[in-house]
Amino acid sequence: MLRRRERETTDAEGSLSVPVESHPSDEPEVLDESPERSLIPYLQNLRGRRMLWMISLLAIALRLLLLPIGHPWDLTVDYNVFIDLIHNHSPYDTFTTLSNMAIAGHWDHVYEYYAYPPVPLYMYYPLAKIYGILHPHAQYFIALPGSYAVPSLGLDFFFLFKLPIWIADFLIATLLARMAGTIRGYRDYLLNPFVLLVSGAWTFDAIMLLGLIAAVYAIYRSKFIWAGIALAFGTMVKFFPIIALPAIVIYLIKKNRPLREIFFFVGSYVIACGVMLGPFANGVLNVLTFHSSRPGGGMNWQDIWTSGALFGDPSTLLPILLAIGAFGTPILIITFMLACLYMWKVEMSLNRMIIVSVLAFFVGSKLINEQYAMLIIPFAWLEAHRVKGAWAWFYRLFWIIPIAFVTFHGPIDHFLWLLYYMVFKSRADITVLTGMTGFEWTMIPWKHAPYAQAISVFLGFVFSILSLVALLWPVARSTERWKGLQRLRLKIEADRLPS
Repeated sequence: MLRRRERETTDAEGSLSVPVESHPSDEPEVLDESPERSLIPYLQNLRGRRMLWMISLLAIALRLLLLPIGHPWDLTVDYNVFIDLIHNHSPYDTFTTLSNMAIAGHWDHVYEYYAYPPVPLYMYYPLAKIYGILHPHAQYFIALPGSYAVPSLGLDFFFLFKLPIWIADFLIATLLARMAGTIRGYRDYLLNPFVLLVSGAWTFDAIMLLGLIAAVYAIYRSKFIWAGIALAFGTMVKFFPIIALPAIVIYLIKKNRPLREIFFFVGSYVIACGVMLGPFANGVLNVLTFHSSRPGGGMNWQDIWTSGALFGDPSTLLPILLAIGAFGTPILIITFMLACLYMWKVEMSLNRMIIVSVLAFFVGSKLINEQYAMLIIPFAWLEAHRVKGAWAWFYRLFWIIPIAFVTFHGPIDHFLWLLYYMVFKSRADITVLTGMTGFEWTMIPWKHAPYAQAISVFLGFVFSILSLVALLWPVARSTERWKGLQRLRLKIEADRLPS
């Protein structure tokens, strides 16, 4: 912050004024540069309108192409949640009932059912009711974990489930374009292969991400109450956006923003979370207990303890996995506290602080599912756009590695099971009995467990190292953007000084 600055002004007689002191150091600083360009000027140009239409239509076409494709377990759970909502039954009660059955049957300590906050239930309730009208005899399809059984679903279910996700994608793309000041943000998000995989064939992480990026956008516009509500919305879709709360508070404190702004932001966040929890508070507590007890693995280094095909006696891996997982929560807390200290000590933009928070989660969490990488995609893109340099590669790697990991860890051909059942119906029973998908060629590496697990472990280690390197990468700004921001701040400070 500038403590003192000389400003020369010429009076009516041409004399120069004496140096004028800048504003006191405790006045609020200007928030980060956010061009917030409207897309309307772009639409006024014929070429621009055509480009937007082409991007939008291509994005819709690709999502329609992926409509009947999806993750077999997750979409089966989503279908059963629809049945819960049709019968006005809480999915949290179903989660408890199925978990008790798993414990009584001695085949698991929990049944992985709907394990998220309640906002998706509010969003999907009317859509589930529509599905119930179209399919009045629809019944639950509860599959045993580890089996290949999947329900036979119609295109109407896929459309009703994925429509809110697609809407969230287009809203995120629009916000990204406005935050970056370029239509490339719209194009690069909607047509990103990893975004297409998650939003087109997997789960509703885009709805969660919409709340997070809308909160950051609202902070740029000094809409602190709306920022708190947006962040609460994202948190109540999936829990992860809560990691941005300390970053935003630290950012506002470092910018010397008035205490009332911080109070409005945090207060609106807490109140909105409480309202959205509503009658489901006890169910959410049960879900949190489940998450805290989960073993590690996924797209990080701990995946090695789940790769039994690489060891002579796989039964020895589970105790190691559980022992390491028992320290998962303390390690995540320590990692996040160090990240907060780092954000406090080092000057960085809000976008960079969000990235640091997400990377701290990637480094410290015991479990990183592939779709979690959605959290960093728009912010890494903004960093690559503004800073360039190494971040252009970081951004690419943060979506290329998850796609590669899904391909071998999924594996990717299992996403076709629901399509098989929709097209071939009972003739697809061979799939649910043997897991065969038509991709059994011996040259396909993920059909061989040792090769698939070895590659998955390697990619897990690579993702952990990438997250750590990106977390510790020196904060840098492109010269022109940094100079432009400084000129903007100097101009605002000059306008505040008495004439």
